[in-house]
Amino acid sequence: MRRLRKLISVLCVSVAAASLGGCASWLLPSNSQTTESPFHNYKSAEDAYNRITPYVTTVTELKSRGLNPYSTPNIKVLNYLDLVPRFLPQASLRQEDLDPAVRACLSARDSCTGWLAEPSMLASDRTGNVPLDVLGFERETTSTGWKASMLLLIQNGVVVYKLWSGTPSIIETKRDTKPLGPFPSTIEKCIKRSTSRVMNVATQ
Repeated sequence: MRRLRKLISVLCVSVAAASLGGCASWLLPSNSQTTESPFHNYKSAEDAYNRITPYVTTVTELKSRGLNPYSTPNIKVLNYLDLVPRFLPQASLRQEDLDPAVRACLSARDSCTGWLAEPSMLASDRTGNVPLDVLGFERETTSTGWKASMLLLIQNGVVVYKLWSGTPSIIETKRDTKPLGPFPSTIEKCIKRSTSRVMNVATQ
């Protein structure tokens, strides 16, 4: 009786999923992840970076532009010990290999501060076949968005060095396939029972 009920349940789900075949993929779940920042897109972050001029732009000017770690979320304040591994990640690199502005700032120790902003916006949508997704046979997820990283070295209230990196456009697709769909547990039980019976016969 339990097997019959389970079979009926699977058949009902299959029929319901099949009826969704012509429906749009908006029926599938989606989610988004945003690192709050003053920037609404990649270009606005890049434009803000380009307006910063080493040995000219002051901390006061940065704050007036919305770059203030004490009021703007998700801007990290780094001390010189945090900065050293970023610029000298390998023992083979020497301070002599660094930009003069970076060397001078790190040598100033407590007078050297880093501001790190890493704005990003990522959205994930299930974009595969609706019936196959609902039944658990195949799940396709597409992630889109952008991310950036802006590092500023500040000494005596003035930006002395800046560094930028980022990905203007992110498009990633992940596909998970389960050939047995919702049936693996049932099939595994059947295999275990068959194996157990064979072992019992063999030991008799």
